[in-house]
Amino acid sequence: MKKNIFLYTLMISLFFGTIAAQDIDSIRLTHILKNLKLDKTKIREELCIEKKMPNADDSYIAVIPVILNQDQEDYVFTVQNYIVITDSKGTIKNKYFDPTELDSDAVNLRSFSIDTGLYTISSTIRAFGVKADFVGSSKPNPYASGKISLYYPEGKTLKKVLDQFEMDSTTGEWDTRCNGEFKDDHSYIMMDTSKTNNFTNLKIKTISVTTINNEVKGECEEKETSKTTYKTLNFKNGKYQ
Repeated sequence: MKKNIFLYTLMISLFFGTIAAQDIDSIRLTHILKNLKLDKTKIREELCIEKKMPNADDSYIAVIPVILNQDQEDYVFTVQNYIVITDSKGTIKNKYFDPTELDSDAVNLRSFSIDTGLYTISSTIRAFGVKADFVGSSKPNPYASGKISLYYPEGKTLKKVLDQFEMDSTTGEWDTRCNGEFKDDHSYIMMDTSKTNNFTNLKIKTISVTTINNEVKGECEEKETSKTTYKTLNFKNGKYQ
């Protein structure tokens, strides 16, 4: 039961923005927006992030969410992301306008994060990830989801090789006191030893935990079961699937 209270508290913390993101340097952001011919009224500045590339000199990955639609309610909007690589001054080296539209409504788009893990998808290509985190606002039906896309630099642009793959998921239904059921899925991307079309296969390990709570004689009893599954994503038609 304590774990479920913690999970709900974590999701609420995300919902109210109390967990820090990878903040973007304000001077670099100004230069990036100038190069993209955007002003701050056209973006969700609080969602802009950046991270230094560990495998390239003087290179920073930045995510700039461009507003497509904005409701009167501030949390209801749709964005598309510019993914750029810049130098320390904000001069753009690589630029990609991701066609995937991301919606924020009752399920709130709370943050982005940049993952510079060892995604060595071929002998000469190291990809990086951009993860979008979504959180629901319902206490009796908690919900959270994290989805990752993978990109790598090519010429003056980027190639996207994985689109919004769900890495984390938390769902549940309970009476807000004890009785209820929760499911938590957490996935990990591992580089496989085999390849498809000269790109390393991605082995996905998913740990799924189901928790059932029941009130028995005034006590909240918890029963937890878990299982681990594996799947493989192969590179076909330009993307992992």
